[in-house]
Amino acid sequence: MNTRVSKGFVAALMLVTVLSPFAPAKASESESESTSPISFSGQLIELSSTTAPTTIIVRKNPAGEFADYTVDIDTSTAFGTNAANTTSMDDWITGDGMSVVGTLNNNTGVVTADTVVNASLNPQNMRGLNGWISSIGDDSISVQWNGREHNVNVIPTTKMVVGRKNPAAITDFTVGDRVRIRLDKGTENARIIIVLRRGNENFLKARTRGFWAEVTDIDETDSASGKIDATLLSNPHLRSGDVNNMVGNEGDSIDINYDENTKFVRKFMGSSEISEFQIGDKLFIVGRVSDEGEIDARLIKDNSMWKKGVSSRVGVVESIDLDDNVFTVSALNGGSSSADVSVYYSDDTAFKTRGGDRTESSLFVGAEVRVRGIAHTGSGTLTIEDVDSVAILSEGS
Repeated sequence: MNTRVSKGFVAALMLVTVLSPFAPAKASESESESTSPISFSGQLIELSSTTAPTTIIVRKNPAGEFADYTVDIDTSTAFGTNAANTTSMDDWITGDGMSVVGTLNNNTGVVTADTVVNASLNPQNMRGLNGWISSIGDDSISVQWNGREHNVNVIPTTKMVVGRKNPAAITDFTVGDRVRIRLDKGTENARIIIVLRRGNENFLKARTRGFWAEVTDIDETDSASGKIDATLLSNPHLRSGDVNNMVGNEGDSIDINYDENTKFVRKFMGSSEISEFQIGDKLFIVGRVSDEGEIDARLIKDNSMWKKGVSSRVGVVESIDLDDNVFTVSALNGGSSSADVSVYYSDDTAFKTRGGDRTESSLFVGAEVRVRGIAHTGSGTLTIEDVDSVAILSEGS
């Protein structure tokens, strides 16, 4: 739905306090995500799709240090321009000045947009055109769109971009190029011509995305870096057949890389770390996709974990008592704590392997496991109770 936005609205944007997209999180027993109203202006860096729901990246420059905001747009987001007219995302071009009003998730740093104003667009003196180049002349190109041919004049002031070539020339265009053009209204004179795609090559790849996935395996290279194997869950903005979808579709296997720059949080606020994650956990990831399809995560939220005092331990099963629902775990590979830990599970505890769901009968002495529950210390003995999950990392004979 495109809703008309008043011109004075753009100025009013600056009256709202701008919050940091990644404020420090503390452990919390909250029962909802912490959110705040937000308003900011910046430059459109990435436009993943011109059909809602979609995600854009807007770069803000506070005091000389930029901050990139991941902005989710849905069908209820209202659009406007600097002349109070409605606009379509089909007319947007990376580099445009944008003003955003919405809700900031303080836990993930993602903004849900209520209103987005394209300050670079003035429909009173410019218009947009999309299409494919059908022919190229000395100072004009023909563009086909919706069965119609449009003649576009390339004048001395026309700015042209082809891939990384900026500025480009008309001789850099190729018949069949997918282009987005901004024209002087009432004329066929082009202000800007950008080549979006050439054949299978996408020149303006939208690499930064937020999406949901489920953990299938965790490879901890060291304490600061590693890889999470995951399966993509349903993500409405990741559409099948969309050339801008570099992440994948529901059910696809993906690799998520993390390092010392990745921020880990849990549901409903609270910092976290990779050692607390478990196979089967539902994650929300904000990351940047490589050409090979790997994701370098800047934020990972474990939506399956939110209680304080959560302890996660990787170790080797030393003993099992199925009658009392308890087993003991020692440190794996001479870890920092050599004392055995007693793990008390219940009927609600989920037992998992990389192959799927299991039961406590799948435990065996010598099995490597990852346990997650609430840590308790009494009489100098560490126990893990209220265990929500046990991942069996090795299979028995």
